[in-house]
Amino acid sequence: MQDTDRDIIAWQLGREPHRGTAVAVRCRFGRPVVIETPPRVAGDQPNPTLFYLTCPALVATVSRVEAQGGVRRLRELVEQDKELELRLEALTRLYRKRRGSLGADPRPEAGIGGPRRPNLASCLHAYVAALLAVESGYLTGPELSSEAASSIRVALLKPMVEDSRPDGLGDDRSPKGDWCGDDRCAAALTSTVGRTLAGPVRRAAIDVGTISVRLLVADVLPDGLRTLVRHTEVTRLGKQLRPGARLHPVSRERTAEAVLRLAGQARGLGAEVTWLVGTSAAREASDGRSFIDRLGREAQAVSKVLSGQEEAALAYAGVRIDVPGCPLVVDIGGGSTELMAGSEQDPDRVVAVSLRLGASRATDSWIHSDPPAPEEVTALYHEAKHLFAPLREQFSHVAGPLVGVAGTVTTLACLDAGLEAYDGKAIHLRLLTQESVREWVTRLSRLRAAQVAALSCVQAGRAPVLVAGAVILQAALEVLGRKSIIVSERDLLDGLVMRGLSR
Repeated sequence: MQDTDRDIIAWQLGREPHRGTAVAVRCRFGRPVVIETPPRVAGDQPNPTLFYLTCPALVATVSRVEAQGGVRRLRELVEQDKELELRLEALTRLYRKRRGSLGADPRPEAGIGGPRRPNLASCLHAYVAALLAVESGYLTGPELSSEAASSIRVALLKPMVEDSRPDGLGDDRSPKGDWCGDDRCAAALTSTVGRTLAGPVRRAAIDVGTISVRLLVADVLPDGLRTLVRHTEVTRLGKQLRPGARLHPVSRERTAEAVLRLAGQARGLGAEVTWLVGTSAAREASDGRSFIDRLGREAQAVSKVLSGQEEAALAYAGVRIDVPGCPLVVDIGGGSTELMAGSEQDPDRVVAVSLRLGASRATDSWIHSDPPAPEEVTALYHEAKHLFAPLREQFSHVAGPLVGVAGTVTTLACLDAGLEAYDGKAIHLRLLTQESVREWVTRLSRLRAAQVAALSCVQAGRAPVLVAGAVILQAALEVLGRKSIIVSERDLLDGLVMRGLSR
């Protein structure tokens, strides 16, 4: 691959491409549109996405279609149209043969983007990239002609695209298509790092946590972040998870669907790069890393399972965007709770302690009744105080305010504010007192999970674990000797968008 191509692809993806990448399809300006990636990546892990869309305009177009239900429509068309099903199966056979020629085992389960058959498709981008590779003549064989591939691509995309603006599909009469009219990728050549830094850079981050999957899309500005979208979906990936065990298949599927949907939303908003990270559940499950790796490939995101220290450093960096100095930060997650602090001499050097006690883990271990029995709540409270006790002296030197992040704290702040619906702007930097937290523990522990879910601000999937999270927060405030906590919407996601991932 030429250095010019590599610079442009790095600009398009927001990261360096994998070694051995070849350009499969080019636009009329000669810029990469589809690249061929190795069938195996770092650590000899299988890579199901052999052909990868890079053209920003085409990625945005396919993302709009995906956001309108394009994957579901693809599956429905396959079920309804036998000829289309046969053609897509032919495309899959051609795809597998190409993988085999590159040294990958062409097993039947190695389908386009992962799933073995088109009626199980999970990523429209992967199918469009493979079809374009056939259209351009890069991927050839008697199984499928370029004309047939072109007609399938148009059938999958054209009916759902609202217009044919220059950043849309363009002229479908051309086998390669004119996907933009301004050669925008030439901007990559104006900088030695492959990026024009004059304007804001739009990035996205997805956190795959024990309880929820969260998305942030934001513009990185010289003086901070401008948030476009912040969204959470409760999927309970770590429900009933024991360290070293495998993730539950239903939780895996539910989480994967949420990640792919949110990644499509990020692409549709024009994010130049999406970072995807797994935290506590992914660290502890035996198949956690392979799950996150696969999600990264399917979501076209740069992925990694974070260590506890990496998670803490990114969360702390996110908090410090709006809270100057050296605060003491408590992050109550699903599987663990972290306490973290910087120092006056070096605020970026974060000292963090992780406790194996989070809202989901505590619920599984201590709360067995609905509503919780008083003795269950009391037992959890004493366990939490016992775990926090050694940390009071360790963090006693931190003069900065106590700041709370993540779903337990933000949900309690929303309830305490009396809001009719969750509003991140309204609760960001709001003060939540120890007395208020204690009162909410009492109120919530008297309600059934369904009644908690009916409260404003509470997502249905979070309702069963909110009491446990609130008890953990109460114990933290009391043991640390803090009368109040500042609620921050900024957290791991913000730090990730600002800093990216170290590999």
